[in-house]
Amino acid sequence: MTVPSIGDILMLSQLAWKIGRAFTAGRKGAPAEFQGVEAEINGVAKSLKLLAETLFADSEDGLLQRADRETQDAIATILNSCHRTVHDLDSLMDQYQVIKKHRTPGGFAIERSWSDLVLTQYKTMMWTTEGGDIQNLRNILQTHTSTITVTMQALQSKSQSRLESVVIPMADQIDHIHHRTGSLSEQIDEVHRIVKDIAVRTPQTAATQDLEGKNPNAPNLETTQEISAAQESFSATDFLPPRQNTRTPPRVPSSPQFSQLSKSPTLGTTTAPSSAASTATSPTIIARKRISEFSFGGPGSRYSGSNASSSDESHNEAPQRAAPDSGVLAPLPPPAMEMPPHHGIEKAMSISKLSIHPPTSPEIIKLHRSSTTSSQREQFERAAFRNSAILCDVHGTLVEYAHKVSPDEDSHDVEMIEACQDCRIAVVRKREASADAKHDIRVMTSIWVFSDDNIVRLELKMADGEMYVPYSSYFSPEKVSITVACELKFHDVKYGQRVLRTAKTSWINYVFESAHAAALFQNELMGRTLLATYRTSKTLRIHEGLSGAFSYAEQMCGMENLRIWEDNDTLAVIALIHFSPQFRNGYLAFYLNSSNTPIRVKDEGGREVKVKGLRVPLEKGAFRKDSGVAVADGKKGDMDRRKVVTGARIEFASDGEKRGFLNLVREVQRSMIELPDLAGVN
Repeated sequence: MTVPSIGDILMLSQLAWKIGRAFTAGRKGAPAEFQGVEAEINGVAKSLKLLAETLFADSEDGLLQRADRETQDAIATILNSCHRTVHDLDSLMDQYQVIKKHRTPGGFAIERSWSDLVLTQYKTMMWTTEGGDIQNLRNILQTHTSTITVTMQALQSKSQSRLESVVIPMADQIDHIHHRTGSLSEQIDEVHRIVKDIAVRTPQTAATQDLEGKNPNAPNLETTQEISAAQESFSATDFLPPRQNTRTPPRVPSSPQFSQLSKSPTLGTTTAPSSAASTATSPTIIARKRISEFSFGGPGSRYSGSNASSSDESHNEAPQRAAPDSGVLAPLPPPAMEMPPHHGIEKAMSISKLSIHPPTSPEIIKLHRSSTTSSQREQFERAAFRNSAILCDVHGTLVEYAHKVSPDEDSHDVEMIEACQDCRIAVVRKREASADAKHDIRVMTSIWVFSDDNIVRLELKMADGEMYVPYSSYFSPEKVSITVACELKFHDVKYGQRVLRTAKTSWINYVFESAHAAALFQNELMGRTLLATYRTSKTLRIHEGLSGAFSYAEQMCGMENLRIWEDNDTLAVIALIHFSPQFRNGYLAFYLNSSNTPIRVKDEGGREVKVKGLRVPLEKGAFRKDSGVAVADGKKGDMDRRKVVTGARIEFASDGEKRGFLNLVREVQRSMIELPDLAGVN
């Protein structure tokens, strides 16, 4: 079993942080138990982040690399168990949370909240794949925080034997949670018992374990000072927070940093391996501020990684030996959660997908001149997202845009320029003052891209008053394109400074990690919910009446996606399919559930269906910029039939997709409603 890389651990920490931020969404109606879960999942996120920092610091010493296979498998088991719990909770939230849109004086606001079913049944519903309730979920999250924290303490101790004695028993018991024979509560209690035993036992034996690996060539010291067990002992509560009873109210969110550990007394000197390269100059322990920070999400409720710990110092210095430079400090107890500053941490954490293996080339940690540290990135986002709402925050694998090769206006030769690869893609709605009037407030929507290597900060600001209909790829459901003329801004390290460069384009590709992430992105751009996407091979225009049987079946659409959208305000269900460039620009759009202009869908056999009753005008004035078409006002005699699409024959890519479309139409048309005219895709 492979230990997850540092990049994987940071991604899991980011996901846990997002879950904690969204768990109490719609906080006014959220039960008190949800705040307890939010506190626990935030604790998991912080402990994972600190573990990643420890693994990076350990990459030079190679403690984890020198560990045997059983120890590495145990650490992998602990992290994979946490990975499973976090992703299961993320899937549950996607299933039971709903997105609501509320009108505001400046437009509308998007709010994510739990469904009414969850709010009424949360005490009896299953919150874990093992069948546990919400209290079991809190206990499992608390268990993951504890086990990850103790694992991090063992890595910081630099003791191979201690690491082995800590992680192996915890991993054995954690594995039983997912493959248990008894009750879930009993298994969780057993894990807590083991963690408490380890917390009490391992500090007392740390010195003995370290002395076992003493260098035989080290010089013998004349005197030895004994270390009492009482001086090294720690309370189990320093490592593990108290368990919560189901009858007790939710505890105040606590930090997993366990700051009490930093208050332990300084140990005296004893015989230990000495090195000319590293000599202790002072036995005092000074709590330092952590320098490695990570920004996960928007400016509002992110947790900060720059909390300074207590500045108390221990002045119990060890006795000075007569011979200078001949004494060394005794093995210290497990260090506190705050790590001493490391000159390479802040640089290396800007590299995406780090590994526990040390870099083989110095160029790997060399920063690009446009790269930012995590603290600079957080400051940039705080300034850029001020007075903003992050509507969508997903991960992408590629962003590219079209660039004209020839300056000639009549030339259509373009090449695709890669903006970045692995990145964060966010749709942000921001309130800002109008350029014309200082007191006028307008709401602007932008698409932000932040590369994982912290080099690219790309903004696409949508034109005020325009609607941007995303174009979905027929061959790749993860790809979404913006196909209107726009300007891309590549920002400098500090927001508000002069941009590094701009690029004008009419085609931008956003490639996401999954089709689900692509659908969320499309939802926010459209302001509607994407119900389904069906692939079509071709769409032909048909005519009504006897003359239609002898008319030429003109092809309107080729291999395109037929997308079904639902408007959250009017409950209108809209079918949308892109025209072929040879036919015209824009989209063919029509209602599925309008009582004013009802349509009829007939199965033609094979993979074809016939749609009749359309009233789609082909006048140029009825179109908005690459946003769709208009529907007539219902007066049949007012428009030339040759300029109106009255019917279409759609051929789907598969029989299953055709059946899915027919079933959806039947379901939607059970309740027809009166809808306004479809002017573009309004």
